[in-house]
Amino acid sequence: MQSGPGFVPTFLYYFVSTTLIVAFVVSQGLTNAESLATWASPLQIGLLFGLLGGSLGAYFNRYEAIELPLKNRGSDLKRLNQSLEKLGYIESREIDQVTVYERPFPSSIFAGKLLISINQQTVTISGRASRLNALSKLIENLKSSL
Repeated sequence: MQSGPGFVPTFLYYFVSTTLIVAFVVSQGLTNAESLATWASPLQIGLLFGLLGGSLGAYFNRYEAIELPLKNRGSDLKRLNQSLEKLGYIESREIDQVTVYERPFPSSIFAGKLLISINQQTVTISGRASRLNALSKLIENLKSSL
């Protein structure tokens, strides 16, 4: 099943973006160059914020895939659909035995898509790490309540 970018590409994207933006803002915003030179250059400040932004961006927005075993196919798929509905995901389309779930328009910009492949004994779910963590917690809560 296809998945999105992992930790390293996501980290590099957020790291480079944050570093360039912060270095530009610091270089344009600080007028006293002598006091800035004694403390740090705009690039050093940008690199510091870039490390922070890259780490946070990669932690929350990297793509992961999880596999869930199907013990009782009917009830497990029902729990999965209930969990997806609680997170606001609806079935969008199916591409090559992979079902794409996404949220309605305004929230779909930030939430991303979930790709779900159902085999005989497992369900493979691929999506952003923050969404998969929330989904797995909901599934566990539904298992314990039944």
